Amino acid sequence: MIAITTAFAATWTTVTSKETGSYSSAFKFLAFANAFTCGFALLFLSFVFFFGRHGLNPTNHLLFLHDMFLMSLMLSGVAAGTAFGYLGRRGNSHAGWSQTCDPSNK
Repeated sequence: MIAITTAFAATWTTVTSKETGSYSSAFKFLAFANAFTCGFALLFLSFVFFFGRHGLNPTNHLLFLHDMFLMSLMLSGVAAGTAFGYLGRRGNSHAGWSQTCDPSNK
């Protein structure tokens, strides 16, 4: 439930923010990854709650694969958002991009 709540909060914050970087494909991917993770975690949690049984069965393996897939998706979304934030903070002298966040370095 905590993962679903935090994924929903992150999606809501990313989608409703008025930041200038929200048009970026990296932030769009981050919002998509959060929304996808939230939706499928809620769907699979309800599946396990209603149809799951205790003990070893194929559902346990499916749950493990599902969690691994969602974790990989979230990590790729966070990496994309972090890379865009890093470029905004530090810039890239090789590509000719200057830093846009806090250029005065207080």
